[in-house]
Amino acid sequence: MTRFLSHALKGREPMLIDPSKAQDFAVMAEKFGFSDMLAQIFGVAPAPYIVDGVGVIPIAGPIGKGVSPLERLMGVADVNEISATLDAMAADPAVEKIAFNISSPGGTVTGVEELANKIRDVGKPTMAYTDSEMASAAYWLGSQADRVVASPSATVGSVGVYMAIPDMSKLYEASGVRMVVIKSSGSPLKGAGIEGTSLSDEQMADLQASVDGIHEDFKAAIRAKRKMVADSALRGQVFSGKQAAAQGLVTGLADSFSKALASF
Repeated sequence: MTRFLSHALKGREPMLIDPSKAQDFAVMAEKFGFSDMLAQIFGVAPAPYIVDGVGVIPIAGPIGKGVSPLERLMGVADVNEISATLDAMAADPAVEKIAFNISSPGGTVTGVEELANKIRDVGKPTMAYTDSEMASAAYWLGSQADRVVASPSATVGSVGVYMAIPDMSKLYEASGVRMVVIKSSGSPLKGAGIEGTSLSDEQMADLQASVDGIHEDFKAAIRAKRKMVADSALRGQVFSGKQAAAQGLVTGLADSFSKALASF
């Protein structure tokens, strides 16, 4: 792997990277090894720990489920790992409370609702805190803690779901290429979004219903735990921590995680 990356960064394989940085990264790959080089670029993922009876679980970076070792090294948070850590802390008698230190813009849908439910039902006092970003999927997770605390300038919210499907049919047409998709007659919704095709009205309606349904589940989870939140705060917008407190999305403000822990 180190050899492959080194060769790629030296121009022997195509890479999407600033050429002025490629040589430096290639040298790092050979000197430190692949994993250490990524740590130099992306930093080391924060590890869970226990302090004064509080189990601290960091949730940092984009959120996914079953992420690859490479994605993990690049800072993607895995719901499977977070769930396993939560299970361990729930079972540990030395852990009296659990705090989530969150810095994440959100991520994929898969696995988030299940982890959020586990946070809600863990059976120990919980707190979620951010001094940077707790948005979308990350807010779904954080909202299920007993207390949600943010710094005044943090970014909180983005309660919504979206899909982005590029329609490249005109580009294909201009290039003289016509994409032909043959599928079973009884599955008109299959193959939605295949490159070079446009969505049919039926496919569009199906995908719209899917994201709307997930959004309703997201909002229902928030309402069940944060009863003071109005529907007007659940339309996909983001708030500062101070604004989120006024909207009921967070239950308190603290300038730092240590201050939030001190009052937990």
